[in-house]
Amino acid sequence: MVYQVFDFNLNDSSFGGMLAKVNSFTDVGQGGILGIFILIVVFAPLFLMMRSYGNERAFGVSAFVTGVLAIFIRILGLINDAVLYVCVILAVIGAIFLIKEASNYES
Repeated sequence: MVYQVFDFNLNDSSFGGMLAKVNSFTDVGQGGILGIFILIVVFAPLFLMMRSYGNERAFGVSAFVTGVLAIFIRILGLINDAVLYVCVILAVIGAIFLIKEASNYES
């Protein structure tokens, strides 16, 4: 009997279904890497583009945007809860950095 390593049967032909199927190919019990890769691809360029405004500002904005994006990616089921918790914690730390930075400009 021949077994398939990858199950290429696609039951849901929507975009979300195809993403979930591709993500399941890299699932080793803790979720696939597609969602994590999307978060890295968003965080890194955003951080590097904003470094001209200072590292704390760049990290704050990048972490906040990545945290919000992680919530939406979790709704799609592309990341697991642990990755979501890490992104939300980083978003809170980034928000604290931004609040601290904004307090420098208050009279």
